[in-house]
Amino acid sequence: MLKLQHIKKDYMIAGKPFTALHDINLTFDRSEFVAILGPSGCGKTTLLNLIGGLDQYTSGDLVIENKSTKRFDDRDWDAYRNNKVGFIFQNYNLINHISIIENVELGMTLAGKSLEERRKKAEEVLIRVGLKDQMYKRSAQLSGGQKQRVAIARALANDPEIILADEPTGALDSVTSVQILELIQAISKEKLVIMVTHNQDLADTYATRTIRLLDGNVVSDTKVQSKEIKEDTIYTPKKTSMSYLQAIKLSFNNLRTKLARTLITAFAGSIGIIGVLLVLGVGNGFNKTVSDLERGALVSIPIMINQYSVTFGPPDFNAPEPVSDGFIKPYDSSVPQQAYLNNLSPEFIAYLEANLNPEDYTTIEYEYAIQTLLLQEQNGLYRTVDKGAITFGQTNKPFLNEYFDVMAGSLTVNDPNVYEIFILLNDEYGVDKRVLEAFNLPIDGSVEYTDLIGKTLVSPYYNDYYVADSTTIAGKTIFDENPDLSVAFNNGMVLKVSAVLAPKAENVFTIDDGVYHLDDFNQVLLSNALTSDIGIAQQNSNYYVIEFKAQGQSTRPAGANFFVADLERPLIESFLGVDQKPVSISIYPVSYESKEGIIDVIDAYNKAAAEGDQIIYLDLAETIGSALGSVVNMISIVLVIFAGISLVVSSIMIGIITYVSVIERTQEIGVLRALGARKKDVKRVFNSETFLIGLTAGILGSVITYILSFPINIIVENLNAQMANIMQLSWVHVLSMIAVSISLTFIAGLFPASLAAKKNPVEALRAND
Repeated sequence: MLKLQHIKKDYMIAGKPFTALHDINLTFDRSEFVAILGPSGCGKTTLLNLIGGLDQYTSGDLVIENKSTKRFDDRDWDAYRNNKVGFIFQNYNLINHISIIENVELGMTLAGKSLEERRKKAEEVLIRVGLKDQMYKRSAQLSGGQKQRVAIARALANDPEIILADEPTGALDSVTSVQILELIQAISKEKLVIMVTHNQDLADTYATRTIRLLDGNVVSDTKVQSKEIKEDTIYTPKKTSMSYLQAIKLSFNNLRTKLARTLITAFAGSIGIIGVLLVLGVGNGFNKTVSDLERGALVSIPIMINQYSVTFGPPDFNAPEPVSDGFIKPYDSSVPQQAYLNNLSPEFIAYLEANLNPEDYTTIEYEYAIQTLLLQEQNGLYRTVDKGAITFGQTNKPFLNEYFDVMAGSLTVNDPNVYEIFILLNDEYGVDKRVLEAFNLPIDGSVEYTDLIGKTLVSPYYNDYYVADSTTIAGKTIFDENPDLSVAFNNGMVLKVSAVLAPKAENVFTIDDGVYHLDDFNQVLLSNALTSDIGIAQQNSNYYVIEFKAQGQSTRPAGANFFVADLERPLIESFLGVDQKPVSISIYPVSYESKEGIIDVIDAYNKAAAEGDQIIYLDLAETIGSALGSVVNMISIVLVIFAGISLVVSSIMIGIITYVSVIERTQEIGVLRALGARKKDVKRVFNSETFLIGLTAGILGSVITYILSFPINIIVENLNAQMANIMQLSWVHVLSMIAVSISLTFIAGLFPASLAAKKNPVEALRAND
């Protein structure tokens, strides 16, 4: 069944070839107990290693059941060792970190046998060698003789046809040696047993055949004649493979035996994980805080659609560089540069009112380019309030309730005879001094909040405030301010202060201080403009019908031309608001979800609109949240990079520790290769070890970070209540960092694992000799 034909084996020693075996020709049959004798260094173990496929010959041929091995590759030799050969070593070569029965099962595991089949066979052979009560112990708990019995059981477990024993009794006392040899002798009745020994008496007593070597040559062989048994079969190696699960199990058991070192290594690897997760947790918590802010505190901020929309963002790098060509380039300062002109047509307004869900918003405010006039009376004299010097804007009560505290007065006043106005203070409880002057109040700091309640202004009707000029210029009618403002004041619309408000302390959003009115007043102004004499005249003219006086002048200089001729119709009609196009639309959503619904309606309009008719809107709440989130994300990225450096360093350290593990487990590598493990199986074992360390580091880092989140949140909340629960771990971040930890440690362990796989099995088995 086994033939050695002209086998020669050379080794390179100090750069020169040394011949260990010379032209060996031997034939082995089944059911032989062959003893190979000779002095140390004669080539006995080399011959045994060649027969067992642990080492390869230099020339000649080893024929196994009529199958030449000249063309065997590494995988064929692995399969041969696994299913054809069983090894019994002098120093046992048991793997210490797994149980006895698992040692015995190992060869069958590589053969791909099921757990049930492996366990049953392992129990049978352990009972056969007399270790029924020892099979679940570790090798350190056994005597030398018991360890050798385990080695014999392991050799028998996969039903090999060849048993190779290298000095099986060399480390045993005489009594135990006899027991072991009697066991091997019984095995030889059904298998080929080849034993290397120095003991002539043992060979004479138990072996059926003795071969003596000297200086690499066969000098004697007691075999009389070969059995002429015709072999009809040709040996076909059965490929071996170690499953990932078994590799992980081996690595887990090894790490468990070095638990303290494993935990210290995992903790060192977890430091980088902790750093990254802390940064990601704070960033996640801050983004959730911003999101909650956008959904809660900022939800009442209106979606604004302005006539001129300026988009904010990075500069247009594709825009050409400005070039001087010798000519001045004029522009209109009344129109924002690089602004988009929204077409706030009646069709768009009708679309909004038809498609918006009334339950999604509290109010829609339209602001028109109306010339708002304000009058004040003092000591019987009437004067026009310089509205351009103060903020005179539009708002609504739900918005004020959300973002402002009432300092005096009430938001629940409903007087049908007047129009409500509100005084908004800034976050320092101040207001522009000209607001106080508009109400004839002192600006020396003596005005209390309540002093403003009930104060009034008057907005005159255009027909009372403007009168047609008695003269014309080039046949064009113009209007002047009525020199007698008493009628305008007495007939005008009364605006009464009902409340003084200041921004809430926790606000991240506010508006300018000043005087604010409600939407109902704006609608009256529009109606007034459309029906007034000056409004009608403006609609029918292609020039400004209002007299523009130079500052400080009360009359028009003789011959002066104050009208502006040939203006574009849209610009003319927008003056005084008579074009009925709003300059801005403010939609106040009810909730965050409602806001999304409003935006969907506008987006749907844009999809259907022609190019140039799309509407650009400003979602200020989203803009604030996005800006805050972007800043946090940028800072987080920088911090993650710094924390990631420690993660990489710790992974390199794990790679070094894996390399140390390779050195420590060199003999185990040899045992695995002797049992038929492929190079990739050995690599798989050590890759599994780095996988487990990376997994442990990731889990440990996640747990530690989770524990740290509690004191961090308490400290931050004590410093700033608005930042409560700022540290919020995300499962996505945790799982991602565990995956990163596994990946980095796996990569760091690739080189040591490859180094382990390349170890020569013979040299590996001798590692601890």
